[in-house]
Amino acid sequence: MFDVSIIIPCKNELNNLKKTVESIMNSKNKLSYEIIIVDDGSTDRSCDFININKESYKDIKLISVLNFGAAGSRNFGAKTASGKYLFFCDAHVSVPDYWLDNLIKTLEDNNAHIIAPVIKDMVKENYKGYGQTWDNNLNVMWLLNKIETNGSEIPIACGCAFGIKKEVFEAIGGFDKYFEVWGKEDEELCFKSWLFGYKIILDISVEVKHLFRSKHPYLVTPENVIYNFLCMAYCHFENKNLVKALNIACKDYGFSYATAKIMLNEDLMKQRKEYLNKRKYSEDYFFKKFNIPF
Repeated sequence: MFDVSIIIPCKNELNNLKKTVESIMNSKNKLSYEIIIVDDGSTDRSCDFININKESYKDIKLISVLNFGAAGSRNFGAKTASGKYLFFCDAHVSVPDYWLDNLIKTLEDNNAHIIAPVIKDMVKENYKGYGQTWDNNLNVMWLLNKIETNGSEIPIACGCAFGIKKEVFEAIGGFDKYFEVWGKEDEELCFKSWLFGYKIILDISVEVKHLFRSKHPYLVTPENVIYNFLCMAYCHFENKNLVKALNIACKDYGFSYATAKIMLNEDLMKQRKEYLNKRKYSEDYFFKKFNIPF
């Protein structure tokens, strides 16, 4: 049994993954942790370094899946986790000493459920993000104005590095199981968490470096992203807001594909009913709370 389970999804992260793992392993922490890597069908032999040098990485749990996508890989890793807290990290980050200790202390001191560090650009180190939010079209944006108060509430914790209590992750059903490939998975999880009555906060004392890239090392299509967007809207929005989301999405390439796929998924209707019945707050509460002009 560990205090923390660090889950790293990987798909074609040659060189990056090894640096991330070594950064985590070399960081000082008092809390115990395990590292779980979920390799989603990498074709560049991203994880070979683990098998080549088994003694150095003997405590890493390596799981191989195929085309589970960003959300599915994270969910699969969480199923094998034994930690009280789950930390999800991209395969291209660098962490400081005592990052786990400090983040969890801030989480517990503020009676919160999800904790995010400040995200620092690995190349442009003066660029820092203090959580994320949505614009009027529900496009994700970084909160770039420095937050001075530790434990401040934020709308969205970036998926590149954040922690969540395992019991909360299970209570909300994890990342959406119907999402495909990549796009909106961390936004949906955070949005859902607020609607279900949980709290997301920022720890300004911890900075995690993240490698921002201009493109993915695997294929992500516009259809994938718009489908995930509509899936999120369909499962969480009441009628008037769902209409707004459809009016936004209909301008995007792939709208017809995504809409047809959602219409043919009968299980999504069940999930929608479950979410609307289970949630504590409406989506309008979230938009008002964080001044999102949707």
